[in-house]
Amino acid sequence: MGFHFDLANELDVKKLTRISIDAFHTDFIVAGRKTKGGPPGYDSTEFHEQMIKDSFRFYKILLDDSTIGGFWFNKESSEKAFLYRIFVDPKFHNMGVGSLVFDFLFQHFPNFKSWSLKTPIWNTRTSKFYVKLGFEITEKTDKFLFFTKRMESK
Repeated sequence: MGFHFDLANELDVKKLTRISIDAFHTDFIVAGRKTKGGPPGYDSTEFHEQMIKDSFRFYKILLDDSTIGGFWFNKESSEKAFLYRIFVDPKFHNMGVGSLVFDFLFQHFPNFKSWSLKTPIWNTRTSKFYVKLGFEITEKTDKFLFFTKRMESK
């Protein structure tokens, strides 16, 4: 079956939280973070449970039948979406999973003509990845880089 995506639910929360913790702690090792940590709620089951309820879509990333990550986004308007978070078990980093997530989003949600996201300014790994996918930096603060990708009309 390979890599695929399914909507997450309450039964997935513990596993997704554990994967989130592991994924964001790798930033300490490979992405320039000075201490272990992550974005708000990355290590909280309550937070992930709330995001499953509140986000437009929260997906788990599966390899065959095993959950290896997750992502969620919100609809900002009928044509704009904001990807809040994507995380992958470190055992599956550098295997193209992130690219598959974006392929899935762009194919399954064609009504969104613009996708946005942000990443910490210190995280050079994710910044390079988003640029490679065609995202452009639209704003820079002392803490974050904001990216947008405008989708081509077909």
